[in-house]
Amino acid sequence: MGTADRIPDSVLDDVGTFARSPTVAWIRRGAVVLLAVIVLVGLTGRLGVYSATTHASGGEYELHLEYPRIARPGLDVPWNLTVRKPGGFTEPVVIAVDSDYFDMFESQGWTPEPSAETSDAARTYMTLDPPPGDTLTLSFDAYIQPSSQTGASGSVSVYENGIDVVTVDFMTWVAP
Repeated sequence: MGTADRIPDSVLDDVGTFARSPTVAWIRRGAVVLLAVIVLVGLTGRLGVYSATTHASGGEYELHLEYPRIARPGLDVPWNLTVRKPGGFTEPVVIAVDSDYFDMFESQGWTPEPSAETSDAARTYMTLDPPPGDTLTLSFDAYIQPSSQTGASGSVSVYENGIDVVTVDFMTWVAP
């Protein structure tokens, strides 16, 4: 009976020679490097929630938005809008946001609660009572849905008389 016809004593007979092959060694090295890269990226905080800010001015308004630039499913995220109007607010303020952007969130609500809310096919319009002073702050208390696998882009505007007076655009990437 030849060597090729020999019945092995164990299914582990060739493990030693296979585990020492150059191909397996390179696969092992590659896996270690990949794991090290993931750990290093994790240490920078890039695999958690990374917030960013954006701002714009237009009309009589200044918008400042803190939003989640990079997030992970199941984690709380910041979304805070500050609207400034020198001289203060005399009328209710209408904030228009892209509705699709907020589909990736589990919402705990808006602070302050809008006095009125309506939407069309693409946007949600929130009417907020005029605050005292020249600064209005709107916060969205939410976390990324555990089932969210991708991010989204959106925009938020101060909406007056049927037009966007000032708009900021933003995008959130959801890390796996």
